[in-house]
Amino acid sequence: MSPTKLSIVLPVRDRQHEIVRRVENVLEGLIDLTDEVAEIIVVDDGSRDETRDILEELHARYPQVRIARHDRPRGMEAAGQTGLERATGELVFIQETDAEMRMEDLRRLLVMSEDESVVAARAESRQEPLAPPLLRRLRQWGTDKHTSVEIRTDASTPCSVQMIRRPHLQRLSAPKGKRYWLEGETDRIKTIERAKVGERLR
Repeated sequence: MSPTKLSIVLPVRDRQHEIVRRVENVLEGLIDLTDEVAEIIVVDDGSRDETRDILEELHARYPQVRIARHDRPRGMEAAGQTGLERATGELVFIQETDAEMRMEDLRRLLVMSEDESVVAARAESRQEPLAPPLLRRLRQWGTDKHTSVEIRTDASTPCSVQMIRRPHLQRLSAPKGKRYWLEGETDRIKTIERAKVGERLR
């Protein structure tokens, strides 16, 4: 297998109707984000539906998509760890939940990775409802219920991605690793799903 720069780990369970779209979205998103060679490792956490067979078809269609499996459900954290262990890339991006990866989170982490002293980082985003002041301002500019503008009113669950630089991680796990300090900082990314608003406000 040729060496890779980036590894993307996607843990999934029982996602036969979604997994093709998820993987293809990441493949397409990577084209816009980076020129680096990348692999996608899909970790099937003990699926009981047709996810397994669909993943085999994806692997046949896209050689850069690799498959790992748990014979029984072990949880998303364990699936992420399995993906990290199988990854060959210098930079490993691990989706923490069984959800679709948001490419904006990946973009932020890629920017952070330009600092080669960064060992690990995490990005979290959430789709949130429009703030009332912004909604009022939109309506003042002529957008009302008659324009059929879609406004989300629900707050979705967070989507989070970890980034780990494998060479640094190996250095930390070595006998001299106790000499290193890790500093933590949370970078929360808030996004708004615009739906059809952008089209109607042109």
